[in-house]
Amino acid sequence: MARLLYLDNLRSFALLLGIIFHAAIVYASKIGYAIQNMQRLDSLSYFCFWIHSFRMPLFFLISGYFSALVWEKKGKNMYIEGRIFRIFIPMALGLLLLSPIQYFLMSLIKSPDLKLIVFLERFFTPQSFAHSHIWFLVDLLIFSILFILTPKKYLKNIATYIDRSLIPIGIVFVTFVWSLTLFSHAFFPRGDSFYGIDKLTFFYQLGFFISGLFIYYLNILSHFRDHITSIDILTWLCLGIFVFLIFYQLETSDPLWMPYFYGRILIRGLHLFVWCISPFVWAIFFHLLFKKYFNFTNVFTVYLIDSSLPIYLLHHPISLITAFYFRGLDIPVMTKFGLHTIIVISLSFFLYDTFIKNTIILRKLFGLK
Repeated sequence: MARLLYLDNLRSFALLLGIIFHAAIVYASKIGYAIQNMQRLDSLSYFCFWIHSFRMPLFFLISGYFSALVWEKKGKNMYIEGRIFRIFIPMALGLLLLSPIQYFLMSLIKSPDLKLIVFLERFFTPQSFAHSHIWFLVDLLIFSILFILTPKKYLKNIATYIDRSLIPIGIVFVTFVWSLTLFSHAFFPRGDSFYGIDKLTFFYQLGFFISGLFIYYLNILSHFRDHITSIDILTWLCLGIFVFLIFYQLETSDPLWMPYFYGRILIRGLHLFVWCISPFVWAIFFHLLFKKYFNFTNVFTVYLIDSSLPIYLLHHPISLITAFYFRGLDIPVMTKFGLHTIIVISLSFFLYDTFIKNTIILRKLFGLK
């Protein structure tokens, strides 16, 4: 199988989209965040909920696909080595040095005289420890360990019983993720965590990671025709927008802070269903879009692919520090958002290009090859 260049580009896009998301969420209404501006806009709320409706599930879907591909093409040892250097080491760095920044800034807002050493002594305890934006690497590492421990013959045997036609397999994937999410939400409300791992989100994202594994084992991508038309892309875009509008209404009117059986069972079931189907709809849209227009490699795409993980690790604390100092500025919200985004992007890429990319130890710590 030839390398699917557009999937590499799509994976880096999914990560780097987080820069815009974490800047916009500071100024978005109807959505909670660690540090937010006093004045917020509904337009940015729509934007943030749209990204929230697909970005991380799309990332885990692609990660599951590449996990199976690397295991089958390059072998167990290469896969395990990649998990250590590309996930475990950056995760450890992020949890120790980057994630505490979020919670220290949040504590400073409440207690301006708080000393860093006092905060750190309290933070690194089972009761207070949290992952900030590093949560996705923690989850991905656990998913990878589960994949390593699972006999691959079982996955391949299961794949033989699944209809490989696109519509039936789509129904299977959505039903599987929805059932897993519904079952986990019967026990865990949103926010219920175990050593910083959100239980509901963990099982939700696990469903997409497993779906990504079976996309590889079922060879689903070969079922998409090579000739992709603008009508194909536009059709899935319209469907994605329709699903998103339903998702937005449910997400803003039906919080998931109580377990599934607490009440409003039908609405909650629909909410979870739309939460599960939305990433698949947008995954197909972006698959078609990137396969048609971004199935290539050049110096720029290679740079983005290499830099996406370090930039993602760096940008979040920079964005929070910017939000911390911007929240008191008396300037228009959209001006703040624009300046905020420029600062975060510029500083993140400056640090990457100046220090990380050119320093051996930093390259290893941030998961670069």
